[in-house]
Amino acid sequence: MKKLGAILLFTIVSLFLVETVGYAQGRFGKDSALCVTNLSFYRDFYQQNNLAEAAPLWVNAFKYCPPTATENLFIHGKKIMRYRIDNHKGTEAERIALIDSLIALHETRAQYYPKKSKTAKEDKIRDLMFFYGENLSKSKEIYDYIDAYINEFGASSDASFVVNSMIKLSEAFKENQVSADLVMTRFTQYNKILEEITASSNDPTLSDKEEMLQNAFVQSGVANCENLINVFTPRFEENQSDVDMLKTISTLLIREGCTDSELFSKVVTQVYRLNPEASSAYFLYKHFSQQGDTEQALNYLKEATNNASGLDKGTYLYELATAHYKNRSFAAAASAARQVAELNPNYAAKADLLLGNIWASTSCGGTEMDKRARFWVATDYMIKAKQKDPKLAEEADKNIARYRGYFPKIEDAFMYDLSDGKSYTVSCGGMTATTTVRTIK
Repeated sequence: MKKLGAILLFTIVSLFLVETVGYAQGRFGKDSALCVTNLSFYRDFYQQNNLAEAAPLWVNAFKYCPPTATENLFIHGKKIMRYRIDNHKGTEAERIALIDSLIALHETRAQYYPKKSKTAKEDKIRDLMFFYGENLSKSKEIYDYIDAYINEFGASSDASFVVNSMIKLSEAFKENQVSADLVMTRFTQYNKILEEITASSNDPTLSDKEEMLQNAFVQSGVANCENLINVFTPRFEENQSDVDMLKTISTLLIREGCTDSELFSKVVTQVYRLNPEASSAYFLYKHFSQQGDTEQALNYLKEATNNASGLDKGTYLYELATAHYKNRSFAAAASAARQVAELNPNYAAKADLLLGNIWASTSCGGTEMDKRARFWVATDYMIKAKQKDPKLAEEADKNIARYRGYFPKIEDAFMYDLSDGKSYTVSCGGMTATTTVRTIK
């Protein structure tokens, strides 16, 4: 076992020392007979999935064959090497030698087969993450490699690697291996790349990766108001025309609750000036909300909602509904809230909870049953909310218990020819709903 580990490490690393003249003697090298023989032997076992028997023969093939003999040496080799690592019974030092040999295998494939360079480099990242991912001392090393990969491939990078690079960089920061400035610089860069990847793909999971990227950045500990303001203020002053950077700064300041800062005021104003689209209008809504200017804030939120699309439109509509509710514009709040679920399912349960609160807060005229029926509607929405999101169950149940106190007594409902379970349509404050009669026994 020890000998095999040493041979594997030696044969793979030694590829970097082989001179070009060594390949001038044909595709299979100067030891062509040994090369072809061992290729044939190891393939037989490999095709039978007998990796234990294939491994030493593959080592010999790698020893006698030049890297250009066949790419299968690398394709098959990574599976064989992973098998040997997973089943290694020797010392930890020997296991690490095997891992390093596997990493070198990917590097050599990238060197000699440039058309498959991206695949080889992605294989290397996966193996670095799998075998060394829990080793914090290697966080910077892993980050460096993934970062180089991202810089090379840009928006064609694997989105999960962009997230993992941020995770490793955050770990490296916690281990005092990198600066806060580097973490912030890379977050801005990665955030832009991930947006480009998302824009060119129909993969619905990419929005989750954007959130994972932000979470990795936040969990690094870099993202507090003091750090964000100290680092991003000079960048803003030096470059006020980079809309992507300004949007990132705005998003982070909002997320960390730094909207009362002078930097936030300057940044969101500049973003809107350069690019008056939905997201920049939303930033100004946050700004004027912080300033207590409700009218201006609401105007910009309406603008953001009108100009947005997809999930963002649903998010803005939910905030618009909430803003209308706080201003006691209940019909407008309900109109906005009813559209949320279709546009952004992530807010569907919260929208139902809000609709329940809206109905419970609305003053209704008409008969005594009309006045009490709003609490039946509010209860309906609370039930929907907790069914869609069990995390809202506690709040919904508290509200239902409170609403129950406003249900009519069974004898009072009887006077209006109403009984439990009967359908009832109520119009109130410009809103209409069909609900179910509920009474106090």
